[in-house]
Amino acid sequence: MAELTTLFQELWCQGQVPQDFKDVTIVHLYKWKGNRHLCDNHRGISLLNIARKIFASIFLNLLNSHLEQGLLPESQYGFRRHRGTTDMIFAARQLQEKCQEMPTHLYTTFVDLTT
Repeated sequence: MAELTTLFQELWCQGQVPQDFKDVTIVHLYKWKGNRHLCDNHRGISLLNIARKIFASIFLNLLNSHLEQGLLPESQYGFRRHRGTTDMIFAARQLQEKCQEMPTHLYTTFVDLTT
């Protein structure tokens, strides 16, 4: 474990990640629903060795901690720790109910960036 810690510290100090840590094998798995020939009915699984999984987990935790230092607006709920789009839907619903009580207009826009 000490060797792995030393390796990760060196990678962090150098600011560079070896190419073999960046390369990944993705296996497509059928979700067992719908037409097997459609891409939407499959999901990708990244196959990583243990060292890369640990490195990716550490890096993700560091990145999340950095982003939580006021870099993202409070209104950003997706892809944030301890927040989810369900929380934002609940907040939007409460806002809608308040606007109906007042009564006032409420204009919203929802953008789905997935393909």
